[in-house]
Amino acid sequence: MRKKVAEVDDEPTAPFWMATYGDMVTLLLCFFILMISYANMDERKWALAAKSLQGALGVLEEYKVEMQMMQEAPGGEDDMLIRSEIYEKIQEFEEQIANEINDGDITVESIKNGLMIKMGSKLLFTSGNAKLKIEAYPILKLVADATKDHAADIVISGHTDNVPINSKKYPSNWELSGARAMSVVNYLIEEAGIKPEILAATAFGEYRPIVPNDSPEFRKINRRVEFSVTWAVPELDYLD
Repeated sequence: MRKKVAEVDDEPTAPFWMATYGDMVTLLLCFFILMISYANMDERKWALAAKSLQGALGVLEEYKVEMQMMQEAPGGEDDMLIRSEIYEKIQEFEEQIANEINDGDITVESIKNGLMIKMGSKLLFTSGNAKLKIEAYPILKLVADATKDHAADIVISGHTDNVPINSKKYPSNWELSGARAMSVVNYLIEEAGIKPEILAATAFGEYRPIVPNDSPEFRKINRRVEFSVTWAVPELDYLD
C-alpha cells in the first residue's frame, strides 16, 4: 500500500516583515563593523591600499616603482610603510630638480634595498677642483632631506674620466675623485645634518666608467658623484 506524500505547507514560517527586519539588522551590523575597522586603520595603510588598487587598475602608473619597493621589503608591513614614505620624498626631490634630470645631469634609480643618485660633477665642482660650488648647496640639501630620515648607510663615490690630471694638489684621478667625495661628505655632515656614522666616502678614479671614454660627451657622463643610499629596516620582534 502506497504511503501518501506529505503535503507541502505553503504557509510562511514567520511574518514577512521579520525577514526584511533581519536583513536590515545584518546590513547595519556589517556597516558598523566596517566603520570600526576604518576608524582603527592607520591612515597611511589606508592610503597604500587605495594606491595599490588604483595601480592594479592602471590608474597610477608611477606607483609601480613604489609597489616594487614594498614587495622587496624584508621587514614586513612596517618596512613597507617606511619605503612608501621614502618613495614619496624621492618623488618630491625629482620634481624639484626636474631641469637637471631632463638635462641628464642627475639620474635617480631604485636599487635593491635602496636608491642610487648619480650626479654629474659639473653641477658640484669646477674642472680639476674638489671644492664644492655654492650653486651645489641647494641640490645637496635636497638629496639630504629626501634620504636622511630613514637611511642606514649613504656611500658617496667619486668618479672621473680617463684624462690624466695635471695638478700638484691632485697627482692622479684617484686623489681628485676621493677629495670630491670627501667634500660632499663634509657638506652633508656640517650643513645638511646627516649623522656621520651613516656616511662613507670612496674613490674610484677613472676605473668604473659607465660608458667608454672615447668622446667628450661620454667622458662628461663618467665624471660624476654617486650617492648609494641603503634604507634602514626596522627591528621587529620576530627577528630577535
